[in-house]
Amino acid sequence: MTEEANVIATESRTSAPIRIPRDKETCMHPQVKGLYPCGEGAGYAGGIVSAALDGIKVARQIALQLN
Repeated sequence: MTEEANVIATESRTSAPIRIPRDKETCMHPQVKGLYPCGEGAGYAGGIVSAALDGIKVARQIALQLN
């Protein structure tokens, strides 16, 4: 038994074929106040890493708007 391991997996693109609209500056849906579409399901990312980065981008915009 060891405490070291290798995790090997594939990443596949399973994004939705649609894109939920969002304002380029606020990242909020233009018609639904308080809705922040992000990640693969909303059509703004194509994988795990890009979804995480998009989530960070949207979280920063939410934080700016709360201040």
